[in-house]
Amino acid sequence: MTLNTDGVLPVVVNNYRRYLWTDKMAAAFGSVVLAWRPNLGRRALLDNLPLVVLCLIPILLYLPVMVSPLERDEGVYATIAQRLLRGDVPYRDLFDNKPPIVYGWYAFSFLVFGEGVAAPRIVAALLLSFTTLAIFGEARMLFPRRVAYLGAGAFAVATGLPFVALNANTEAYMLLPLVASLVAFTIGTRRGRLSWFVLAGALGALAVMTKQVAVWNLVALAVIALFWRWGKVETAWRRITPLLSLLAGAAAATALIATPFLFAGAFSDFVYANISYNWLYVRFVTIGEGLPHLGLGVTLLSALAAPLVVGTALGIFTVLRRTRRNAAYLLVVWAAASAVGVASGGRFFPHYFLQLVPAMVLLTAVVVDDRFHGHDPHPRWKVATTFSAILIFVSLGANALLYLAPLRTEHRLAPTVIYQEEWDAASQSLGAYISARTGPEDTIFNLGRQSQIYFYADRRPAVRYFYDYVYDYDETALPVTLEALRQTKPVYIIDSLQPPLFEPTEKKPDELAALLSQDYVYEGRIFFSDVYRLKAGR
Repeated sequence: MTLNTDGVLPVVVNNYRRYLWTDKMAAAFGSVVLAWRPNLGRRALLDNLPLVVLCLIPILLYLPVMVSPLERDEGVYATIAQRLLRGDVPYRDLFDNKPPIVYGWYAFSFLVFGEGVAAPRIVAALLLSFTTLAIFGEARMLFPRRVAYLGAGAFAVATGLPFVALNANTEAYMLLPLVASLVAFTIGTRRGRLSWFVLAGALGALAVMTKQVAVWNLVALAVIALFWRWGKVETAWRRITPLLSLLAGAAAATALIATPFLFAGAFSDFVYANISYNWLYVRFVTIGEGLPHLGLGVTLLSALAAPLVVGTALGIFTVLRRTRRNAAYLLVVWAAASAVGVASGGRFFPHYFLQLVPAMVLLTAVVVDDRFHGHDPHPRWKVATTFSAILIFVSLGANALLYLAPLRTEHRLAPTVIYQEEWDAASQSLGAYISARTGPEDTIFNLGRQSQIYFYADRRPAVRYFYDYVYDYDETALPVTLEALRQTKPVYIIDSLQPPLFEPTEKKPDELAALLSQDYVYEGRIFFSDVYRLKAGR
């Protein structure tokens, strides 16, 4: 496959300019999605049937896990969204370090599908389905149609990777605006209309307001916007207008999202949670501590998605080799920004790598198409084909083990995962236990990270810092929490800082132990937690 270039953006193929906003381009995206007057004829539906099938794959892959118990991060988002619907303000009343859009998606899912564990996953699956469509559209503008199908299909299948996807974490909600921003930007470089750069900036900001690491993708687009007309003779003003338009869209979207917190008197809390605290969070892990974690994360990703990992490296080489101009390569730069986003937190949990998947599938699709449709096939193509078959076998084997024998595989590779899943399931019963013994206006407090207890019990956290992670990074959080507990006196205090998920040294603070001894009675060990109830008359 040969990547043609033009004078606007080297990666964008001039031969496909005629597809934009034509019947063929509408068909590429799906006529009912982009066409203002959708063509619902039989021929149009048949032409788009393969794409529709690909877009349904994420939904089908999510079906088996729709009603699985909430895991820790999901429990945080569900708790905040539940209280948001009851009038609480995120950050001011309930602290978390994620941007606000994820809580909005959870709250929306509860309004539409009811307050159950399936609701946010239904929305996540739908968003990933539309992300598949967006990836197809982006690839269709840059490469032949077969590459678009390969990329969209690879992404759709990748949404079923265990640990990397199959949850309602922030990445699942971030990918659609992230990829849509790239699509709008690509259209802007082709059409030269500033409104597309404004839209790209707004969508990029929407991704950032879903998870902060998307800021690097926005930075990458800003760099490209500044230099997207290399070699052209033009005024300085015309050179910077794409960049200014992109930044204007990002600023407007960010201001719109932040305004409700300003009117609620929670703007300083919003800034602290999303910027100041995250700076503490990033600095807490040293390079020496982060590198082993990176190695484990990359190893897991390489086992689960071996063809994509190798295909990405080869895809970058292929794009650079096929393009002769010394200009920015949109897809390569955007992929590099995604990698920086994954690395910027200093921690490498498997679901973090989902941010890389859109770039990985597009670059891998380029390699596959180049291998099978290139005009200059390499003489050692048989070796490459054999190596590719081995990679596919490794990936299929790793995924099969986790799908067909999850308990046995997790017990051998990651035994703590089993305990966490057991605790997640037991959280439902513990929440029901507490709900049956408290009233709707009562508050509770969990010392630990099983925030889903609040959601299952449908009881308000007694304090702003309703899980213990923050105590590790902000030394002022624990004294504030202890003072708030003395004032609010929650009906139940649950101590879930228990082995084997936590070391015996991670015990409750002495001040909290004194409060429990004075004002609470020990009800016993219930499931995985020590449970304390407020004494009568307190």
